[in-house]
Amino acid sequence: MFKMIDEHTLIEECLRQNNNAQKILYKKFFPKMIAVSLRYLKNKEDSLEVLNTAFLKVFEKLYQYKSEGSIEGRIKRIVINTSLDFIRSNKTYRNNFILTDEFLAHGSEEPGQNAVDFSEAELYLSTEEIFELVAELPPATRIVFNLYCVDEHSQTSVAKQLNISTATTQWHLSNGRKLLKEKINAVITKKNKGNNIIHG
Repeated sequence: MFKMIDEHTLIEECLRQNNNAQKILYKKFFPKMIAVSLRYLKNKEDSLEVLNTAFLKVFEKLYQYKSEGSIEGRIKRIVINTSLDFIRSNKTYRNNFILTDEFLAHGSEEPGQNAVDFSEAELYLSTEEIFELVAELPPATRIVFNLYCVDEHSQTSVAKQLNISTATTQWHLSNGRKLLKEKINAVITKKNKGNNIIHG
């Protein structure tokens, strides 16, 4: 019955607590949303736990959805917020954030410093490859980098959501850009060497 159903009707059926419709909505967005959660948590077991909790919130709050914006965008926001709730409540994740005092000596980021040229990177790397490199960043830096650079939250919003100072946020952004730039350059260099061997 629901295989060819349109999104609006599917949402209405979910609001009627139709279990089949809820399963279809879950399966439809599962691949994209597990990828979002994995960007923050990396551990698949944690991500699955977060995703299931997030979808419970989606179904509980679906009545608030007024068809303004995409349902995918709404689900994504809930998944990100639930991932952050997990991080805030989990000691292992919280301990990844270093105290501002430990790195203030490093100074703040200058405009353009450690900037990542994604237009150049995309000539050599696929989007998937770039995200794989982002996933290799240190846990706290990866979380800040994803919130600011990928999901477009402001530095103030990132600091507030993670309960860290803006100075800490800035340091992680600077560190993330620096490390990612190094990783991208290393991959590009390796690919160029491989091409020279093939054409040499």
